[in-house]
Amino acid sequence: MNIQDVLMLSFKDLKEKKVRTALTIVMVVIGVAAIVALVSLTAGIGASISKELSALGPTSILVTSTGPSSGFTAATAAEMQSLPNVNTTIPLVEGAATLRSGSENTTATIIGISPQDLAAFLGTVNLYQGSVYPDSVSPESVVGYDLAFPSSSGGAQDLLVGQPVELTVTGSGGSSVTVPVVGIFQAYGASIISVDSAVVMSLSAAETLLHRTSYTTILVKATNTSTVSGVANTITAIYGSSARVLTTQQLAQTAASIISSISTLLVLIAGISLLVAAIGIMNIMLISVYERIHEIGIMKSVGFKNRDILTIFIIQALIIGIFGGIAGIAAGGGGAYLLGAVVSRASSSSTGAPTAAAPSGFRGGGTPAAGGGAVFIGGGGGAPSSASFSFAPVISVETVLVAMLVAIIVSVMAGAYPAWKASRLQPIDALREL
Repeated sequence: MNIQDVLMLSFKDLKEKKVRTALTIVMVVIGVAAIVALVSLTAGIGASISKELSALGPTSILVTSTGPSSGFTAATAAEMQSLPNVNTTIPLVEGAATLRSGSENTTATIIGISPQDLAAFLGTVNLYQGSVYPDSVSPESVVGYDLAFPSSSGGAQDLLVGQPVELTVTGSGGSSVTVPVVGIFQAYGASIISVDSAVVMSLSAAETLLHRTSYTTILVKATNTSTVSGVANTITAIYGSSARVLTTQQLAQTAASIISSISTLLVLIAGISLLVAAIGIMNIMLISVYERIHEIGIMKSVGFKNRDILTIFIIQALIIGIFGGIAGIAAGGGGAYLLGAVVSRASSSSTGAPTAAAPSGFRGGGTPAAGGGAVFIGGGGGAPSSASFSFAPVISVETVLVAMLVAIIVSVMAGAYPAWKASRLQPIDALREL
């Protein structure tokens, strides 16, 4: 029997039972789509986190205060600067506030950082309008894009350069201060600090506004990547439990480990769908075998061998796997991009709520967002910062090939027993069914 005859006989039953075939293929599609979508989403989130961490640079070390004084002093920053293999130190102050513009109240983050350190911290200073604030005690500030173009106004510009805004500091007893706006940042998206929803000013201005006399976090830059570990160990040895020391390499490794664990769990959950599909395929093909007993008897009586019958039913399962795999990959890819867009839109539209809960290992507003791709530094005693978060799913060739292979293997394995059972039928027993 040639391959053309096998394919014709395999397609014959599938074509005759169109609804049954379609439902069987849908079961495979659901499982494959779930795997592709979930793997692509977690890969996209991981890539986003890695991108944001790389903005800090591989030589960066985050030192967060955990001592009873809840902060670092200028002397601490100078001491860290004097350590061997330290290139520079960047102190920061962070706190929560409510920004009032017109009749709208928006949750914002006050960030204090020297204007000279802004470029080193953000990578590049991208301004939509205006200029950077001066290094003075005056609370002149640059506001984030989401504050200037809030979603509540439909994306229209709500704050202008030169326009003063009213800030009410969280935990300050409700006292407010008028802050002049000298610039507006371009949209940064998810960032190492929530610039899009922040009011950024000089260190001295932020300390005065937040009633602080210490820094929240110090970003230490080592001279090169080979000295990062040594510098981190030195800082840990000097400050002990009063400081938490994390390198960007450690953050990247932790994020990668979390993403890998989540991805594995989600794939196992999606695998349940494929298991259900396999049971469905086996059930449908067993029914097909019983319905075609007389046909099998006739084929065997005219010379078809056991392997010919086996091949016909195996190819049927293979066809289901191929069609289900192709449709599942397409559906999974489309679903991943759709879900990514929904998450990004929901995140950019939300105000006044944190994008991720702070895990252990960070205090106050500081958290590496395990599922979010943004890292918020600090511990200003206020609520965690909120930031818009967007990411694009990463659909790799490896993911597509593995998903297709899994669909085919699951379908063929599910069809193996019904095919074997059909091949073992004796012609005389099959013909009795006529």
